[in-house]
Amino acid sequence: MISGRSVDDALVSFVKENGGIVATVDSELKSRIKQSGGSVLSVSNDKIVLEPSKL
Repeated sequence: MISGRSVDDALVSFVKENGGIVATVDSELKSRIKQSGGSVLSVSNDKIVLEPSKL
């Protein structure tokens, strides 16, 4: 189950507990997800980009 104060908090919490990939274009959320051990899927210049976690 996903819970938190905001959707971003819920996603970060879920990634910390379960790992995973989150699709977003929000730069702040990208940073939080990568620092939490998750990877980010985004679109840049009409290409899909997978950004691995910082861990």
